[in-house]
Parts: sequence; C-alpha cells; structure tokens
Amino acid sequence: MQVASRVRFPEALRLRVPRGLPAAVEAVARRHHTTAPEWVRQTLLRSLEADGVRLRDGQVEVAQQEAPAP
Repeated sequence: MQVASRVRFPEALRLRVPRGLPAAVEAVARRHHTTAPEWVRQTLLRSLEADGVRLRDGQVEVAQQEAPAP
C-alpha cells in the first residue's frame, strides 16, 4: 500500500483575483487530477522559472539577464 507523503508549506500568499478565477482554477486542477492549491503552486513556479527566477531550498535565485544586442 502506498502512502502519499504530505509536504508542509510554511508560508502563505493571499491575493485578490477577478470574479470567476477560483472556479476556473478548480476546473483546471480537476482536469489535471490535482488540487487547486497544488495546481496554482506548480503554475507559479513554472512561470517564475520562465522569467529567470528559481526557488531552491527557500532561497531565491535570479538569473542574469542578457544585455540587448546593439
């Protein structure tokens, strides 16, 4: 029998969102067979990484931006 391990997240982020967004997040999370909080967490982490920001062991790593070509 497999037992799912529980990960504890010590910090919380609260934000205001447009009407209907919570229901949309619930719907997409169900589609991905996960919970709404986990879907949001993973989506935010992927978006941060795409912008050159990474979280490693609670520390923020910001990638150097390349200078625009002259």
